[in-house]
Amino acid sequence: MRTIMLAILTITAPVFIIMALGYFCVRFNVLTQEQLGGMGLFVMRIGLPMLVFHAIATSPLAEVMNMVYLKGYALASLLAFFAGCVVARWRGQEKIHAVLNGLGSSMSNSGFMGYPLLLMAIGAPAGVFFTMNVLIENILLLPLMFVLIDLARGGSANIWATLRRILFGLLKNPIILGLLIALVFSVFGLPLPGVAEKVSGMLATASSPLALFVIGGGLYGLKIKGGWADALVLVLGKLLLFPLLVAVCLWLFGADRQVLFSGILLASVPMASMYPLFGREFGYERQTSAAMLATIIVSFFSLSLVLFFWGLN
Repeated sequence: MRTIMLAILTITAPVFIIMALGYFCVRFNVLTQEQLGGMGLFVMRIGLPMLVFHAIATSPLAEVMNMVYLKGYALASLLAFFAGCVVARWRGQEKIHAVLNGLGSSMSNSGFMGYPLLLMAIGAPAGVFFTMNVLIENILLLPLMFVLIDLARGGSANIWATLRRILFGLLKNPIILGLLIALVFSVFGLPLPGVAEKVSGMLATASSPLALFVIGGGLYGLKIKGGWADALVLVLGKLLLFPLLVAVCLWLFGADRQVLFSGILLASVPMASMYPLFGREFGYERQTSAAMLATIIVSFFSLSLVLFFWGLN
């Protein structure tokens, strides 16, 4: 038991220490929010795209696209999304806020937090699971959110225009571009030049700690002012319901132990960092920021629990 607990702390402690370092660097003006934003842009536009590129381009397609994981995680994500929406509407929240809660319940911070944790737990295969999450989140969840918000605004006649806008936005996303280029190497079995492999690997490695640092810095200034009940419901949806749905769906599709653990761990991290940004865009900045802060605090315990059961088996 003591060995398992030490192993858990070895994985979780570095993650939250780096986040705390980012928080205190902003708190004591070592770095400004603008400088932190520049680091975040590096992670989103260079680090994570290189991570996706390196994970796919250096592996055969059959190893990268695990259909059991894709189907199970995608189904669980949809179920969690609609459960979040239905519960929010039942509790009297407005339609757009309910859609945002659906996203918050079903879309994890796979790149900034999930991947670093999974990397420490299982090593190199973490990049493959992160890549599949990128596909599910960007091709399934985000378009679904935008379409439902458009419907909530009464814009049903513009659904196709919304879908076209989403498609063009995806094609401009550096992570998606990195994925598409990498697929050429993976599908046709082309060897990645040694220099390209080393450069993409180095940049991918740099993105992991920097992403955690950026998350921590972004927490400075966030406060939970009222809305405890709403935040608690979202915490339960994201850190309890979603991992349970992922576990059940992956098990039903016949996932092996590593696939099952990877899906549950990625589902157990807080919601995507863009969640409060969407909240700000649609007028729910206070509610989404409070929910994200609460989820990050509680996630230390949920992640430790997942790692504990992983260590027992």
